[in-house]
Amino acid sequence: MVAAAARLRARLGWRGAGLLTCGIPWVVYGIGLITTPRDGVSRAAAVITAVVSLQAWGWIWMTCGILATIAAVRLPGRDVWGFAAAAAPPLVWALAYGAAGATGHYRQAWASVPLLLVPVGLLLIVAASTKGERHAR
Repeated sequence: MVAAAARLRARLGWRGAGLLTCGIPWVVYGIGLITTPRDGVSRAAAVITAVVSLQAWGWIWMTCGILATIAAVRLPGRDVWGFAAAAAPPLVWALAYGAAGATGHYRQAWASVPLLLVPVGLLLIVAASTKGERHAR
């Protein structure tokens, strides 16, 4: 078990681990958006769901999570698309929540913005610190 974990860590590196850490939760969150019945949408999420339904957002989160997961297990390099896929959903939601707070549509929405931007910031740090990372495989 320990040897398998060590091999996986060596294969992924920090770049792959960062992508995987976002990819899998995005898939799970997307499944939750699709399968969990909701009586209504929060006022902050109304900004987002005015453009695309909550179920469609579930598929977007899942698709981006799958793309990030695929990028995580592939060889490093030319994986900007994986980082973009991992960062896109929380970034869009942060912008929408920020807009809801700024316009007064839902003033408390601003409090969610930093939380949504944490994975985006961490992905930027991982991408910048592992630029050009190569693994012997």
